[in-house]
Amino acid sequence: MTETPGLPPVDDLIGDFAAEARELVEAAAEDLLALDAAADPAVLNRVFRAVHTLKGSVALFDWPAMLAVLHAAEDGLSAARAGRLPAADLVDPSLATLDAAGRWTEAIAATGRLPDGAGAEAERILARYRALLGPDEAGSGPATAGMPQGPVPRWASDLLAESGPHPDGPLTALLYVPRADCFFAGDDPLALVRRLPGLVALRLHPAAPWPPVETLDVFACNLALTLLTTDAPAAVDAVFRLVRDQITTATIVAVPAGPAPDAAGGAAPVRAIDTDAASDTALATAPVPEADPGADTAATADRTLRVDAARVDALVALADDLAAARAALGGVVARAVAGDDLAGLLPALRASDERIGRLSGELHREAVGLRLQPLARIFRRFPRALRDVARHLGKEATLTLAGEATELDRDVAEGLFEPLLHLLRNAVDHGIEPPEARVRAGKPPAGRIVLRAEARAERVVVSVEDDGRGLDPAFIRRRAAERGLMAPEALAALDEAGVIDLIFAPGFSTAAEVGAVSGRGVGMDAVRAAATRLGGSCTVESRPGRGSIVRLTLPRTQTLARLLVVAIGPERYGLPMEAVVELARVPRERIQTLGAGAATVLRGRTVPVLSLAALLDLPREEAPAPAEARLAVLRAGDGLVAVEVDRFAGRLDGLVRPLPGLAALPGLAGTVLTGDGRVLLVLDPETLVEPGEGEGPDGPGLDGQEIDGEERA
Repeated sequence: MTETPGLPPVDDLIGDFAAEARELVEAAAEDLLALDAAADPAVLNRVFRAVHTLKGSVALFDWPAMLAVLHAAEDGLSAARAGRLPAADLVDPSLATLDAAGRWTEAIAATGRLPDGAGAEAERILARYRALLGPDEAGSGPATAGMPQGPVPRWASDLLAESGPHPDGPLTALLYVPRADCFFAGDDPLALVRRLPGLVALRLHPAAPWPPVETLDVFACNLALTLLTTDAPAAVDAVFRLVRDQITTATIVAVPAGPAPDAAGGAAPVRAIDTDAASDTALATAPVPEADPGADTAATADRTLRVDAARVDALVALADDLAAARAALGGVVARAVAGDDLAGLLPALRASDERIGRLSGELHREAVGLRLQPLARIFRRFPRALRDVARHLGKEATLTLAGEATELDRDVAEGLFEPLLHLLRNAVDHGIEPPEARVRAGKPPAGRIVLRAEARAERVVVSVEDDGRGLDPAFIRRRAAERGLMAPEALAALDEAGVIDLIFAPGFSTAAEVGAVSGRGVGMDAVRAAATRLGGSCTVESRPGRGSIVRLTLPRTQTLARLLVVAIGPERYGLPMEAVVELARVPRERIQTLGAGAATVLRGRTVPVLSLAALLDLPREEAPAPAEARLAVLRAGDGLVAVEVDRFAGRLDGLVRPLPGLAALPGLAGTVLTGDGRVLLVLDPETLVEPGEGEGPDGPGLDGQEIDGEERA
């Protein structure tokens, strides 16, 4: 492909095309799945517009196989809009078209051309459309597949009659109505016509009646060109691809009709079998793909981020404020160098420090926010996959998406696709029962799967919940014994939670035999490993006969967090300030032992008291306990819990970095680098405190026991 002066480089055009094509394919696929559930004219129109727009963008390039497939898809959707074909019949071939278009788009982004075998794949897809549309609405070969048949257009029949004898074989007829300002756009209509080596006939005529001479604009094009050529439609499309919105084409072939013509007879009857036109007049300009400023080449397309302009403006404004604060600090330093009293400069220094600290924190949050993306872009890829798996297994299942607006770091979000796909496939295969079994159990025939995301402080919890059969601990224990995953004695010693956790063991599977969906023993272990690589964790809950919930807890991003620094002996740890409700010093006698635990009363509420040293399993020297206990009251889950520490060591703002090596350890959220260069462990209250140890919303923990007393905060 050659570059034209005045136009963007080809790599830029392809990058822009790929960015827009991905969005159009994703949007159309999502709407097609909605169309599969219920016929909706508005949804059908959206799919048609997406395919039409994509076809218009493809027409700017020389990719005939992709253009033919999209043209056929557009014809099918047009038939559905006209009521000649049920919309549901088009869902599968249209999804196949979008799948192919998506793969071809990635190949184009990487290499600039369609992949090998695209023509054969296009012909297979076109055959499906021909089976649906019938011979009267679909061509019979690669050059005409998916194109409508019909009589020779009037604009072509006139020229055909005037042209006299013409070569044997099909002819391509073309009507070209250039835009009035085509000369200013660099178009030369006659130069384009000269590029057709098989030109048979050409006629020029005014596109509109000529105006009076005194008002004639000699720089405006008022011509229409009609031509016949032996060049194939794909070759004609390649020549006119930059003015594709201004042309109408038809392929004309001779059709035998009765006896052969005599020696002096004329030409055989003809008909058009390939018509490509939105109308017989010039169309509106084809949509131009939206530019992606981050995509310099196709090779970097996967690292592209689309950023709201408002976020960039906020970032620039913060940078300006930070520069101003730095200048103000420079003024204070200059006064100190000049000999001003340092004690008098301390308020200005403190104010500058606070201002720079506040601005740097805001700047970091805004910069990190640029990498955040809504999980909707990941979630909306799953309804199609779940539909295909359920259909393959002969089951019925609906997928509900919740929390799609929850934002997550781009790399973490992209890394979620594979583990979530595993979980959804497992939910359909192992969780959801066949329709008849569900009816016998008093459930609706269609199973329900919920994919949910919710933000919890600086972490995001993504869960997959189903209303299927749940996990059977006894069956898991038997299957683990059969596969020799553990020694019999160790297996017998496991409690129910430990048995359920065996589903994450490599090689474990509950499937009776290997199938297309599962049974190979690869899946849940890969899910947990992926969560660990992303700096998170994976847990599962099950209710026999009612379903299961698998939760992935992940870091939202690398965050600049406000931390409360606490100490146990010489060791210091960070607690997220958003989890700290209050700090209290409580006389030791106010803490009462209840069963295996302890509790105190704070502001009229019974709150369990836990030792941070015990939670972290830290060695403690034998020493008398101080008269007062220092308690950090934390929000853990839906309740409160008081954690006893040796001392409060101040506050720290720092960048929390999740470490994969620590991700599997409960209670640890990551690390932060302190000002003196030491590494501080940051604790995660959600996983530090075991479920059930905190006070619940409906009353105290510790088996509901009440105690008396008052706190001294």
